[in-house]
Amino acid sequence: MTLTFGPILSRRFGMSLGIDLSPNLKQCNFDCLYCEIQKEECEKVEQYIDPLVSSKIVVEIEEALKRFPEINVLTFTANGEPTLYPFLDELIELLKPLNKKLLILSNSSMLY
Repeated sequence: MTLTFGPILSRRFGMSLGIDLSPNLKQCNFDCLYCEIQKEECEKVEQYIDPLVSSKIVVEIEEALKRFPEINVLTFTANGEPTLYPFLDELIELLKPLNKKLLILSNSSMLY
């Protein structure tokens, strides 16, 4: 599983670890003209739902933090919209003990 990338230096947030919640498929509810992801049909979210994925993501993040202790922020992104990840609330709760800032790059359409 390769869901993390970076670290990437952010002028506003310091060193950031990217977390791609949809590494294999474009998962988005928009098709924005300015999107950096190649135009293609968006796949249905159900295709990657796995209740164990959140704990696997946490393990991968913990391993990345051991390699890069200078990371200040965890940045959620995706091949599309990270708030479409069905267990985002659960994942955020699992990450709280790491004491890192969380940043979600979102189109904000699913914040309800």
